[in-house]
Amino acid sequence: MDRPYLHAILNLYPSAQPDNMRISKAIAQSANAFLQWLHEKTFSQSFAVSTAALVFLAIVLSTEVLLHFHEREAISERRAASLAFASQLRARVDRELNAVLYLSSGLSSYLVVRHQQLNQREMRDILATLHGNSRHIRNFSVAIGHKVAYVHPLVGNEKIVGIDYREITAQWPAIKLAIESAKGTLTGPVQLLQGGTAFIYRTPILVNGQYWGLLSTVIDSHSFFDAAFREIDSERYEFAIRSGNASSAETNAIWGDMALFSDSTATRLEVEVPNGKWFFAVRPRQASGTSMLVWIIRIMGWLLALLSSVGVGALLRQRSELARHAGFDSLTNLPNRRLFDDRLDQAIRRHTRNENQQIGILFIDLDDFKEINDRYGHKVGDITLRTTALRIHDEVRISDTVARWGGDEFVVIIEEADADLMNQLTERLRQHVGKPFEAEGKIIEIAASFGSALYPGDASTLASLLELADQRMYTEKQRHKDVLP
Repeated sequence: MDRPYLHAILNLYPSAQPDNMRISKAIAQSANAFLQWLHEKTFSQSFAVSTAALVFLAIVLSTEVLLHFHEREAISERRAASLAFASQLRARVDRELNAVLYLSSGLSSYLVVRHQQLNQREMRDILATLHGNSRHIRNFSVAIGHKVAYVHPLVGNEKIVGIDYREITAQWPAIKLAIESAKGTLTGPVQLLQGGTAFIYRTPILVNGQYWGLLSTVIDSHSFFDAAFREIDSERYEFAIRSGNASSAETNAIWGDMALFSDSTATRLEVEVPNGKWFFAVRPRQASGTSMLVWIIRIMGWLLALLSSVGVGALLRQRSELARHAGFDSLTNLPNRRLFDDRLDQAIRRHTRNENQQIGILFIDLDDFKEINDRYGHKVGDITLRTTALRIHDEVRISDTVARWGGDEFVVIIEEADADLMNQLTERLRQHVGKPFEAEGKIIEIAASFGSALYPGDASTLASLLELADQRMYTEKQRHKDVLP
């Protein structure tokens, strides 16, 4: 819509006129074109549906705004309390996690220093000592390369001794991430080979910048969360935890109902963990109730919105149908000859106020359209007419009128026209209309004949204008027939 208006403004009047006069006339012409377009839209089915929808939405939104305005402060207070609870959870998780990680950090440093002098007894004693001083560690395991060489405690963990991590399909991606990133990585909950689930903190051992082995600290999830969430006010709040890392979009459920993360009212918080994140979602268990009066007002508001939108929509659709039957062609949705006459009369009246401009009439007739109907059937013929109508409409300005004159004939009213503009438009239409298209699985090619005339340059009356343009069209059509074999 903007392009035709700009075109009209730039081309309406000669540059010899004063700037303020040219601008005023350009604005007036653009306003006329816009009002004509708006007038047509008010009679369309889409306008009826859109208006009904707007009425419905306006009433519903007004109702909801009035109902929820007084709840904003309460919602803010609940969110602040949920955020405080989530921060408390994060602090407790950080406390318990740090208690575990510092042991792994010390052990990994020992392995870097002693990697060439390791022996079974020394490793057994060190692992036993660290395990005895820990709160949540289920077991330690040390892999040299990718094969597990040391495990403590051994009882209950015999299955993992000597195993190659690359053979554990379910765990290998997380192990590979820790090795390739050269960072300690917390994963889980993990299904252990020796049974049960736990978190695993894997620390790659780097010697002189090269991978030497992997320290795995298996954390008892039940012990960990029992300590972290002891004395938490779980009666007032429900919460869930899931994990994720920067290298993957996947998340793993850790604690609680994962549906909380889909609840827009839940408060969310992130916690940085080694080479990843934990996400918390917190929601009060008991939100403030909605009173019966609020529900009554809401239902009445929605019913009023529904009844009003249905009534407005029905009225406008009836008006649209009446207008369409009176002024538009049912096949192409273009103005029919009756509406064309009205548009042309309006254009002539505008011309009387600005006699420096001309009005162009362009007739378009499809060549050999009857053969398409006879060969492919009337359904393909109808598609051809609709396609042609759309292509013509695409090439003209919004201020111009495209109408179906009858049968396979169309006519265009072009205001502010001249001979050059008419020739350019004719050539554009000739190219665009003649492009092949598909209809019912068949490739259709069609040509058209054109005839144009200008008022008052070529004809001084409407009757002679239409007759001249029509005559020129049929003259071209005859030339087309003469050149055919």
